[in-house]
Amino acid sequence: MADRPSTQDNRNDEDDVRRIEEIFSELESAFADHDAARFDARFTADVVFTAVNGTRFVGWEELHTYHRERLVGHAEGIKTWYEIENITFPTPEVAVVVFRQPIVIADHKRSNVGTWVLVKKDESWWIAAGQNTGVTAGA
Repeated sequence: MADRPSTQDNRNDEDDVRRIEEIFSELESAFADHDAARFDARFTADVVFTAVNGTRFVGWEELHTYHRERLVGHAEGIKTWYEIENITFPTPEVAVVVFRQPIVIADHKRSNVGTWVLVKKDESWWIAAGQNTGVTAGA
């Protein structure tokens, strides 16, 4: 069997974990306020993001246009939050965040799961890529 590297061993300091958790808290708050500008504040200019429905957005402008339409036109009555399951650091400047995102709409509840890649530039963390997937009932 080949010797394979592990990317899960690298741990950054607690400040990096806290900063990343704060980004997700701000995402929750911006969603609740239907504020797409705040929601998209930590995405990179060249972000690549795949939404739950499989639509891929390349670049901040495309993603922001989508979020602005979704948050202003379709987010009323929706409550959502992020439950971070794991943060790993393949390198000190790269974080992989795995999370669950419960979504409650009136009497209906569903969940998404996500894997996002964050990069550290000039001591700040930025969301560079994201993949969200809907969870089927019972999963």
